[in-house]
Amino acid sequence: MANIIYGVAGQGFGHAGRSAEVLTHLKNKGHKILVLSYHQGAALLKKDFPVFVIPGLRLIYQNNRLAYWQTLSTNARTLISRSTRWTKILRRLRAFKPQLVITDLEPISNTFAHMENLPLISIDNQHQLTNTKISLPKKYRRDFITTKLIIRGMVWKADYYLVTSFFKTPIVKTRTFLYAPIIRRQLLNLKQQEKNFTLVYQNSDFDYIIDELKKIPREQFILYSARPGTKQEDNIRFKHYPAKEWLNDLKNCRAIIATAGSTLAGEALALKKPYFALPIAHQSEQILNAFSIKKMGIGDWAETVTADQIKKFIARIPHYQKNLKKISTNGNQALFKKLDSLISNTVQKQWK
Repeated sequence: MANIIYGVAGQGFGHAGRSAEVLTHLKNKGHKILVLSYHQGAALLKKDFPVFVIPGLRLIYQNNRLAYWQTLSTNARTLISRSTRWTKILRRLRAFKPQLVITDLEPISNTFAHMENLPLISIDNQHQLTNTKISLPKKYRRDFITTKLIIRGMVWKADYYLVTSFFKTPIVKTRTFLYAPIIRRQLLNLKQQEKNFTLVYQNSDFDYIIDELKKIPREQFILYSARPGTKQEDNIRFKHYPAKEWLNDLKNCRAIIATAGSTLAGEALALKKPYFALPIAHQSEQILNAFSIKKMGIGDWAETVTADQIKKFIARIPHYQKNLKKISTNGNQALFKKLDSLISNTVQKQWK
């Protein structure tokens, strides 16, 4: 068995939700784990795993767009104000006596692995953009180059890359393996009862959609956002995320409208839910996801959605559902099997 440091990007719940499944598998295999994370990731994972809270970088959004300069300035202030913690972090990590590092787009764990010459395994969806062949229209290429630079700056020279995605692209980098998304066990065990509402997940600022939804009074929507509390306004039920009802609403909705994050898109496919994607501007990963959703015939997308587009999407739900039935989306066991093999091989080499 191995001592494993597991770094998890802490903004939002996508990285942490995926990592929780991998961590549970590692724990059940008898490995000793120390999780590094921050913000929402640390809050979610500390319930079940030992978490060491570290300084974390975050992306800032305005009107469903990535605010580049505000993101850079905020993160620079964070790094400067917390620079005195680096010695404490290093001391804590070395005391754990790790034999292996796994990272889900978390740079401190990545840096530590290289400093200590430890084996490094990357598990995320972002490296699909850097390690596989991607084609995007010319208007998105500048953002695509920037995104790839950011990903390579977060995690570099891993020994292996286990990449999750709900669509396939040709692998172009060595030691890279592509798997279907990691799906939470709670979702796999859910018994669905489709109800007459569309779920809207607003994890980025796009309040304009509220007025568009109200233009379709015959349709019912449940909208999750960071706003506290629950209230009803016309045909929209507002709820705070995370809420206890989230999983029930996710399994019982007939379709989803949300940004084009890989985790929710993968879960939607597993539950066979049609998806209307609103990719965050300048986020090439989300643009690629949105294109793929439409290409696969399981939903639609727009940079800015209108009431008419939503009505057309809802009218095509039966068509999308037929296509969803043909798609296999659970990559848990295949990825876990590969991970077990990699851990066994790398740890055995260290012991020799």
